[in-house]
Amino acid sequence: MFDYIIIGAGPGGLGLAYRLKTKDNKIGIIENDKWGGTCPNYGCDPTKMMMAVVEAKSRVEQLKGQGISGELNIDWKGLKSRKLNITDPYEKSTFTGLKNAGIETIYGSAAFNDQGELEVEGKTYQAKTYIIATGSRPRLLDIAGKEFLKTSNDFLALEEFPAQISFLGSGPISLELAQIAKAAGSDATIISRKKASVAHFDEEMGHEFISYLKAQGIKFIEDISVDKVEKVADGFLLTDGTDFEHKTDLVIAGVGRQPNSDKLNLEKVGVETDAKGIKVNEYLQTSNSKIYAMGDVLSKNQPHLTPVSSFEGAYLGENLVKDEPQKIAYPAIPTIIFGTAKLAEVGHMSGEGLHTKGLDLSSWYTYKRINDPLAKLKVALNEKREIVGASTVSSVADEVINLINILIQQKMTLADVEKMIFTYPTVASDLEYFY
Repeated sequence: MFDYIIIGAGPGGLGLAYRLKTKDNKIGIIENDKWGGTCPNYGCDPTKMMMAVVEAKSRVEQLKGQGISGELNIDWKGLKSRKLNITDPYEKSTFTGLKNAGIETIYGSAAFNDQGELEVEGKTYQAKTYIIATGSRPRLLDIAGKEFLKTSNDFLALEEFPAQISFLGSGPISLELAQIAKAAGSDATIISRKKASVAHFDEEMGHEFISYLKAQGIKFIEDISVDKVEKVADGFLLTDGTDFEHKTDLVIAGVGRQPNSDKLNLEKVGVETDAKGIKVNEYLQTSNSKIYAMGDVLSKNQPHLTPVSSFEGAYLGENLVKDEPQKIAYPAIPTIIFGTAKLAEVGHMSGEGLHTKGLDLSSWYTYKRINDPLAKLKVALNEKREIVGASTVSSVADEVINLINILIQQKMTLADVEKMIFTYPTVASDLEYFY
């Protein structure tokens, strides 16, 4: 009998396991793929490792003719090797860390049985409390020829880049991978069933981002719903049932992800789900009082991001051992799409008593210094003139949005910022001019 069994060894589940582990607690953690989960093995870590090289190339190109000359090329094999050298050891180190901490590791696919116990590869496990942290997986379109579709996981494992790569869907996955493909020498095309936009981001900033990608040579085919993928002699043919035809060498499905909740037999233990995942209350507790859930497997309004999963793991690590549990309270959550230009947002951009302020930053010294071709910011301020939200696009948007997140969290006014001294010229030294 375990005190706690965690199903899923991603960042959230791992953090929770270490927090719950004491000499008195017996902890088990189950994984059916790579130890460490999606982010370090298939997701944010390897893609951002590759994107760093793409960003570096772009930074240099922005300054060509201003003291820099010559041509730079991205070597895909070298790029992939860099990724593998850094990310591949993670699985082993994760497994070793769990063993050293005295956390029992169980490998295989878990599912509840009629008795409310967990079965993993023919063995049965019991716990006082179960936590589901199984994350999500790439979603494939249910269309004719779907067996020819590849996922983001397949993209990262490519041995060579084909001449043409097409992405179905204009979500963050497609927008990031298309930039890597383009930089590596492929003709990258994004096909979206509606006008290309960036969901869950400020519409104006999203439009600026899409326009930038188009200017960089990424092709967009809009208002097309591909319903068939056919293998042809020279690649693949995409059609929509009308007169649309598009030939390509590789098709990547970038239409989002789906929760890994469908194979756990949750109906046998009375855990409610919907199309978006597992339903929980304000304590991350499911409809079964012995079972909690966290991370990307949840049906929730918060974005499905690694830092959010880690936050939920930290919350459960404290709350599960409290005599009087506290409801989870999410802070402002920054979101970002990486690239040579980055689109980032945090907080609330609209609401009662809020007004927005738009700023073109391209002429500001911070951005002029690096010759950033696109630098814009929109902030939302409340009646107390506190920044409560921001959306920005630039090559340093990641730095900007994290600093603004601190302003929001600390409810800092202009007077508060003016009392601080920052290094110049940096994005921090610009903060007082955002109000």
